[in-house]
Parts: sequence; C-alpha cells; structure tokens
Amino acid sequence: MRRNNHKQPGGEVLDEQTVAQLCEAIAPVCLESELAARMRSRVMAGTTDPMVEVVRAAEGEWRTLLTGVDVKVLHVDHGQRTQTSLWRLAAGARVPAHSHAKDEECLVLEGAVTNDGVTYLPGDYLYARAGTDHSEFACPTGAVLILRGELLANSSSTLP
Repeated sequence: MRRNNHKQPGGEVLDEQTVAQLCEAIAPVCLESELAARMRSRVMAGTTDPMVEVVRAAEGEWRTLLTGVDVKVLHVDHGQRTQTSLWRLAAGARVPAHSHAKDEECLVLEGAVTNDGVTYLPGDYLYARAGTDHSEFACPTGAVLILRGELLANSSSTLP
C-alpha cells in the first residue's frame, strides 16, 4: 500500500486526516474565464522548456493556400528553409501538380487523398525526395495532413 507523505514547509509530514480536513475546508473559487486564462498563462510560462515548442490545437492561424486548402504552420526552420505544417483539405479540394526543391514528408491524419490512382488513408506516410515531381492530388472526402518540407511561398497561387 502506497502512503502519501505530505510535507510541511519545515519538513514535517501531515497525516492523512489533516490533509483531508484541509481539502474539505477549501472552498472552490470560480474565476471569470479571462482571469482564469491569464492565470493559467502565467503559471504555464514558468513551466515551459525552452527546448520544446508547443502549438496547442486552438493556437496558430489557418491560412488559405488554395481553394479548399488551408494551412497552419507549426514550426519553421529558417536555417534549413523548411517548415512543418498542418494541411486541412475540404472535400473536393485539389493540389495541382508541383515539384519539390527539398525533401518532403507527409502523414495522413484524417480522411483520404489520391495521387496517380493511389489512395492514401490515415496513417499512410509519403516521403518525396528533393526533385520529385508530383501530379495533382485530389481529396474526394476531405483530409488533414501533416507535412514537413520546404517553406511555403507567400503567394496563394504557388505551392511549396
């Protein structure tokens, strides 16, 4: 049986009954959502590891790259001129034929995409080496992909 040791600031251990009484005596406080968010942010700011980057699902900005294709950049490696991004493709979206100047990795997270008559489903991984020419990708049902490859161009009319 595991025993919880609750140490006091001086190093003494509180017994379970005292801990239980303290927990019962503390009334929950309801905070306004804005105040709660600010407090959470301040607390979390002190716990982050500078070697780890986190982009929460609700964070970041989705930008339209093509009709039916939105992209959210997760990480940019300026030295390598690459980025990792999420791609959200609507049903019926198409990604035109394009070439790769750098290696590209793609993992299908949701839905399906089709290229050259082959359909790729969740969990399927594609690796295209630099210099690869892709024919058009079609997305009949909608999909979410994670891609790591060259930086996206600023213009919505060009592809990576």
